Amino acid sequence: MNTVVKQFFLALLCVSFFALSAQAETTTPTKTIGHGSYSVTIQSDFQDVGQLSVSVPLNSEVSGRFPHSSMHSKVYTDGETILFVQRMSAPVSNNYFKPLSGTNVAKWGKNWLKNSYSMNVANTTREFNKYNNFIKNHSLTEATDYTVEIFDRLVSPTSIIRVLAFTPQGTAKLPAVPKATNRYYVEINK
Repeated sequence: MNTVVKQFFLALLCVSFFALSAQAETTTPTKTIGHGSYSVTIQSDFQDVGQLSVSVPLNSEVSGRFPHSSMHSKVYTDGETILFVQRMSAPVSNNYFKPLSGTNVAKWGKNWLKNSYSMNVANTTREFNKYNNFIKNHSLTEATDYTVEIFDRLVSPTSIIRVLAFTPQGTAKLPAVPKATNRYYVEINK
């Protein structure tokens, strides 16, 4: 083999090695939870803690109707942050969720609407008190105040995927976590 070809292959080998090394250093190992539109990719240092289902009241334009649904959660923690990866379907097939609000962000392999709140465990909603009890019962990072980031998105008109990220250090400047009826509205699809 002539010298020019040897130098070319050596240069190519060096560039490939350094490119792979740089990529390995910047890539954080991840794992995927769920399937299809409900999948979420989180860092692999989050460990599975358990599951929880919480009944959630929804807001409706129909007088006298008080629809409920359930947030089905898989819970993960990295030792500090606690993630509740959730999904919820409309209570009846002809009920559609109205569009959600929040700041557009890309995270966990998807585009989300993000809202940030504070939660004081002594004064919170019935729904979030159940998340707090789960945290206590599973000996996770307990605090009197949490910052709660809600990432949610409509998967379809009748289905929502949501991630709650609890960090033990509340921020008084953030609004308190809202009731589900202030966040999730269903309407009858005619």
